[in-house]
Amino acid sequence: MKFLRLVFKNVFRKKTRTLLTMGSIVLVLVLTVVLTSLLATLERENSEGKGGTRIFVQHASGLGYFLPLSHRQKIEPIPGVLAVTPEVWFGGTYIDQRPQNFFGQLSTDPETWKTIFDDFSIDPAQLTAWQSQRDSFIAGQQLIDRYHWKIGDRIQLTGSYIPLNLSLVLAGTYRGADESTIFFHNKYLENSWIARLGQTGTFVLRVTRPEDVGRVTEAIDAYFNNSSAPVKAMPEKQFQLQFVEMLGNVKLLIRSILLAVLFTVVLITANTMAMSARERVTEIAVIRALGFRPRDVLWLVLAESVTLALLGGVVGVLLSFPFTRLLVEALKRSPAAIFAYNFRVPVSSIATAFVAAVVIGTVSGFVPAIRAARLSVVTALRQVA
Repeated sequence: MKFLRLVFKNVFRKKTRTLLTMGSIVLVLVLTVVLTSLLATLERENSEGKGGTRIFVQHASGLGYFLPLSHRQKIEPIPGVLAVTPEVWFGGTYIDQRPQNFFGQLSTDPETWKTIFDDFSIDPAQLTAWQSQRDSFIAGQQLIDRYHWKIGDRIQLTGSYIPLNLSLVLAGTYRGADESTIFFHNKYLENSWIARLGQTGTFVLRVTRPEDVGRVTEAIDAYFNNSSAPVKAMPEKQFQLQFVEMLGNVKLLIRSILLAVLFTVVLITANTMAMSARERVTEIAVIRALGFRPRDVLWLVLAESVTLALLGGVVGVLLSFPFTRLLVEALKRSPAAIFAYNFRVPVSSIATAFVAAVVIGTVSGFVPAIRAARLSVVTALRQVA
C-alpha cells in the first residue's frame, strides 16, 4: 500500500504536466479505439444472420459494365437460389449536389425484394402499396428522419448517367442495418436507354443457407464463364468492400496512422518520465540511502509510467464511446453510411486500447527507470550539495 501511495504521489507531483501528458494519451487511445473498431467493421464477416445469404452478381470486368436481363432466368433455376432481382444504381441528384443530400437510389423488383432483403422490416400494408404503385418508392427510417418525409410525399430525382428524371411518391418505410437507401420499381426505368437495351447493373439473389453461398457463387461464375457477358458473383460482404478498396489500401493506411500516433505519444510520455526522474535525484538518492535496492527504484519509476498511461487509457476508453456515437451520426449522412450502420466498438478494440496503454507506459518509462536504478547515491548527493 505504501508503494502504491508513493507511486500516485509521484505521478501527480507536477499536476499540470501530468494532465497535459494524460491528455495526449487520452487523444491517442480514443483514436486507437475508433480506428481498431473501423478495421473490425471492414473485416467483420457477414456470415451470420439473415444478411449472410445474399449474393451479388456483377459484370466480370467491373461495375462500369452492364449485364443482360436475360441472365436472371438462367440464375433462378440454380439449386439453392430462393429469389433473384436485377438492381440498377440510379445515382440521381436530390435537391442539390451537396454531400448531405446524397443517398443510395436503387431500382429493384418489389415482388422479390422482401424475400431477398429478409433482414429488413416493413409494414405489410406499405409493402403492398409499393408493389402496386409503379411510381412509388420505399425509404429507410434514417432518410425519413433526415428529410422529414411522410407517406404520400413526392420527391424529384435528376438523372446523371441515366438520362431520366424520376418523380417518386413515398409508399413505405423500412428498418434494417442500412437505412440510407431508397428502392423503387425497375419498371420505372422502362423508358430509359438501359431498359430498352435489356440490361441491368447487378443481380442480387438470396440462397437458402449461408453454407450455400460458396457453391452458388462458383456455379454462377462457371455458367457464364464463356458467355458474351461473363459475371463475377460474390457474397454481400465482398461486394461492399470493393467500394472501400477503390480508395486504395485503406487498412494499411489506418494501421500506419495508428502506429505513428502511438510512437509519438511514447516519445511524449518518455520525455515526461525523464524530466520527472531528473527532478527527483535528491529523493532517489535518499531512498537508496534508506535501503531501497536498485530494482526497487526501477519498479517505482516504471510503475509511475504505467500508472500514468493506464489512467489516460481509462479516460480515453470512456470518451471513445460518445465520440464514436458522434462519428457514426456524421457518417450516416455521408456516402459511407452503410459502414456507419455496421460500426460497432468490439471488446477487442477496448482490450487493444488498454494493451496500448500498458505498452506506452512500459516503453516510455523503461529508459528513465534504468537510469534512476543505476544512479550512484554518493554522486547524486554530491550533485545536490
